[in-house]
Amino acid sequence: MSVPFRWFSARRKLKGQAWPCTHWRGFLIGSLGIVAVSFAVFDYPVGKMAKELNPAVLDYGSFVTDFGNSGWILFTSFLAFVVGIAAAGGAGEKTRRLRARGVFMAQAAAFLFISVASSGLAVNLIKKTIGRARPSMLYENYGPFSFQPLEFSAKFASFPSGHSTTTAVFFTAAAFFFPKHRVLFFSIAVCIAISRAIVGAHYPSDVAAGLAFGAWCTYFVAILFSRYRMVFRIDESGWPVPRNSMAALKLDFLHRSARKRGRPQSELDLSPQKGH
Repeated sequence: MSVPFRWFSARRKLKGQAWPCTHWRGFLIGSLGIVAVSFAVFDYPVGKMAKELNPAVLDYGSFVTDFGNSGWILFTSFLAFVVGIAAAGGAGEKTRRLRARGVFMAQAAAFLFISVASSGLAVNLIKKTIGRARPSMLYENYGPFSFQPLEFSAKFASFPSGHSTTTAVFFTAAAFFFPKHRVLFFSIAVCIAISRAIVGAHYPSDVAAGLAFGAWCTYFVAILFSRYRMVFRIDESGWPVPRNSMAALKLDFLHRSARKRGRPQSELDLSPQKGH
């Protein structure tokens, strides 16, 4: 079995560990509140004035709106996964650092790919099941409060926003990898996602729901990965933070060395340091 696949198979699920607090109650209440306020207060005036926005605002919306297209993220993350696997498999015993980086890169790319793909499939099924009329196509005839459930048509696929979901996945993942900049990442996500309302593809409540759904899906996948000791660990407050891949590699190397030399592992200081 090749090196990267031995690494993946060695990271078994932590069956005895309780699931961390997912903060789902506060997140659910906050998300529903924002969506409800957007639906009741902002959807009607935004839908009505969408065609009368300042040209500069429309240019901004048109420029950034395609960032939420999942195609480029899926392609890039798959390419990064292949590169990471190749780097891990081609590294020798003297290049353990390169191997660890390759494995971490492959796992991180897989995390992003799975988060984008799973949330994208789910949100497309949800929006077509709900069947909300899009503002740019059907506002004059249906208004912002019209729904045609199970109307599997692009014209009735407004709630929630798929582009906003993908945008939330990308920047939530970035916030998990770089937690010190999470406020910046979330602010950028909102600025990009609101472009969907500017170009008339969605209502504000669609955007809010897409952002919340994408962030929640990413959080769930991060917790799932942490259960298999990949990419993340869960800190004391229940949030995913990056694992120290080099420390994990050193621990694995010490275990294998001890077995080869016939030494009891109790002689080694194998207790993980704080934060690993």
